Amino acid sequence: MSKPRKDRSDIQVGNLEKKHDLAPGAIRNPDQTDARSDKELGNLEREYGEEALKSTLDSTNHPTPNE
Repeated sequence: MSKPRKDRSDIQVGNLEKKHDLAPGAIRNPDQTDARSDKELGNLEREYGEEALKSTLDSTNHPTPNE
């Protein structure tokens, strides 16, 4: 099993949600508001810090019941 690649910082939130099979609006800002789908991942990291964003992404990566 190979190690998954890190997501690029210039990927948009909407494309990241599609890539990881997440529901639209699954990636949220630390204040729990929906992150704009046209915003880039790197901009979210710069605004809120990498650790705040990492906890948001980790909380959305739970498998769905169909998996």
